[in-house]
Amino acid sequence: MMLLKELLHDARWRIFLAVLCSALSAASSIGLIGYINRSLEQGLDNLSQALALFAGLLVLLFVSGTLAQWLLVQIGHRLVYQLRLRLVGKVLGTALERIERLGGPRIYNALTKDVTAVATAFKQLPISLYNGLLLLAGLAYMAWLSLPFFALTLAVIAFGVLLDVLLGRQVKHLMQQVRQQDDRLTEQFEATISGRCELALSRERRQLLFNQRLEPIAQASLQASVRADTLWAINLNWTSLLVFVLIGTLFFLGQGLGLLSQQVVVGYVLAIMFLRTPISMILDAVPAVIRGHVALQAIDDLALGETAPFTLPAKAAEPFRELRLSNAQYRYPGQGDEFAFQLGPIDLHVRRGELIFIVGGNGSGKSTLAKLLTGLYQPSEGTVALNGVPLEASNSEWHREHFAAIFADFYLFADVLGENGELEGLEERVGHYLQRLGLAHKVQFIDGRLSTTALSQGQRKRLALLLLMMEGREVLLLDEWAADQDPLFRHVFYHELLPELQAAGKTVIAITHDDRYFDVADRIYRLDYGQLVDYDHSRETPFELAK
Repeated sequence: MMLLKELLHDARWRIFLAVLCSALSAASSIGLIGYINRSLEQGLDNLSQALALFAGLLVLLFVSGTLAQWLLVQIGHRLVYQLRLRLVGKVLGTALERIERLGGPRIYNALTKDVTAVATAFKQLPISLYNGLLLLAGLAYMAWLSLPFFALTLAVIAFGVLLDVLLGRQVKHLMQQVRQQDDRLTEQFEATISGRCELALSRERRQLLFNQRLEPIAQASLQASVRADTLWAINLNWTSLLVFVLIGTLFFLGQGLGLLSQQVVVGYVLAIMFLRTPISMILDAVPAVIRGHVALQAIDDLALGETAPFTLPAKAAEPFRELRLSNAQYRYPGQGDEFAFQLGPIDLHVRRGELIFIVGGNGSGKSTLAKLLTGLYQPSEGTVALNGVPLEASNSEWHREHFAAIFADFYLFADVLGENGELEGLEERVGHYLQRLGLAHKVQFIDGRLSTTALSQGQRKRLALLLLMMEGREVLLLDEWAADQDPLFRHVFYHELLPELQAAGKTVIAITHDDRYFDVADRIYRLDYGQLVDYDHSRETPFELAK
């Protein structure tokens, strides 16, 4: 909600002007009704003057209404545009630990469904604001006609608003349930797409996914949606009933009992019939506004960080000299029990230009250590210091700017970045390494982008390595890069590419199980259940490495 307040504050002058134009348009509408009512009762003294006044009110109504709608539409679309960008910026500025705890489905829904719901709500706000001002102007006119009957009208409106509030709360609760089911549905959609091969091979798993996972969630969402829309439909019909009750009471008091004059009765009937449309449009907009409010709450519940800065630093990062871990430990948030995995305490010293291998079995903490080294994770205890500067939240971006990495779950971008954003000579270098990595016949470099990334996993890793080398970072971390390579490219990687990177002054930390190539490393460490120890060539076996 704070994000919305910031955006509205930025647009406060446009909003003020839009409200002013809407008020002028509403006053013009009610002025037309009053003029028609008076003309019906008193007749026209001067036809040309009456037509001129009528035409003037019409022009004022058209110009002010159009300007108000144009301003409000601009405000609405601009707010949605800024909300999308700010939200993406906040995701980029949020710590990896928080992103991992939230999970992809919640963030995807925030960026797509929630922003769409907020956009729909904003599209309703200009119409609702205009109709709200029109309603206020109409009520003011009705009060001018007859204060006693206006008091009765307010009582009926208060009764209707009370019902709106009571039903609105139930509708909001049901919409919150629907929003929660959306996250669960997205998880199942993700499983359907990502697990397509496994699902195609197993009828039982397809049945389990569809009948016991996806369908019950969709059914719960359906029931909540139907109940919410039904409640609001009841509210709409009840409001229409109250309007006709008000008109019937007006005729009874005026025509039956003679308590109201003909002018008041006609004026009230005209005003009420005219205001039916604004009332209906306001009520029609309420469900969308409620969904937008629920969506904003869902966005707030993500508790994302501050918007990430996108400006390039004024000068290059300080050259890498060393990375030192002193009694560094990491525990995953929310796992405080005694059986929770803990990395460390770890003491490690990495110097510029070194080639270091890290080995260890599944679940030993290799990927966690990689994220700790690169500054993606903050240590729970101890220190991770680059060039003697301890890693903290305030300098984590400076720390990360020294690293480039290919993780096991890497994402392959098509855009190629040169060192410090430089494009000079980039095309020639990319072409050279495409040839070197055996990809020139499959991939081209066109307008700063790779022509395709739809390749095998091994080839995608080669492209990721190409991107990494083009960026020119000083410390490279490779998480089991060679695992998907054929024997030829494993040899090229260990005996050609890694020595070349070292010769260029790069520091390389590679997570690997390729014991055939351990001789190329300067040092080898082994991770065993979160503890880092020196690797013993004479005692370690392939079984020990993988266990």
